[in-house]
Amino acid sequence: MRWMTIAGKAVMGMAVMGTAVLAQDRLAVAGHEVALRETEEGETALVVDGAAVHENEVILLDPSALTVAGVTVITGVAGTAGNACNATPFVLMLPDGEAPRFWGPIESCAYFEPQVQTDAIVFASEPLPSEPGEVWVWNPVSGLTEASPVEFGGGAELGWDALPTLAGAHPVEALKITPVLVALQAGLGADYPAFAERISELGSGDLTAEGYLGQACLKFTCEADFAVLYIHKASQQVFAIWRVTGEVENRIWPEDTSVWPAEAMLKLREVAGE
Repeated sequence: MRWMTIAGKAVMGMAVMGTAVLAQDRLAVAGHEVALRETEEGETALVVDGAAVHENEVILLDPSALTVAGVTVITGVAGTAGNACNATPFVLMLPDGEAPRFWGPIESCAYFEPQVQTDAIVFASEPLPSEPGEVWVWNPVSGLTEASPVEFGGGAELGWDALPTLAGAHPVEALKITPVLVALQAGLGADYPAFAERISELGSGDLTAEGYLGQACLKFTCEADFAVLYIHKASQQVFAIWRVTGEVENRIWPEDTSVWPAEAMLKLREVAGE
């Protein structure tokens, strides 16, 4: 990805090949002028040849046009300001001799990566332990349509030998190790969704002297909704701590703390405020 500025705004581009020419606050594309302009309400309008095709709080354009299935398109993201949701992709098609057509933005809070193909653009979000990855496909015939989601852990299986790769890794990466994911799903049972939701959010992790330790929390209720994951290398055992808003006690697994190794117990006491 790369960044540029249009009309004084920070704009994220997808660094793809194209023929668009950036001139201050406009893009000259396939005989059209595409611009971002501020509205009287303080929002941003995406304007093509003087006519607004979309308005939103935030609109970010890719500075390079694409040719997909023989037609010229511009991509970008749009959405509300703030950090509640990510701005999501849209597609602007500029067909020869026809009116511009606009699709999107995708109704989602996910962060999407684009994959440009010969006859389509695929927008995909990363699968998480708490939810599958979303997939949307655009082409000139069908427009922007949702495809089948991609489940977390559906790729190549990783074993315990992948543990050293977790240096500095978010705990989501730890759950990509198949026996770790399987152990948590089986051990936590009905509690797994609550743990998965928390461990998928804002967090960090790293290797320790005896394994791996990671933690994460929900963005707006971090102190009340968090999760901790510990993996013990020697025994290949997994340990979990999490808290849910409104509950006084932390939840733990396994519940028998006599089987918890020293590093895991140290973290458990820290979380408990002991």
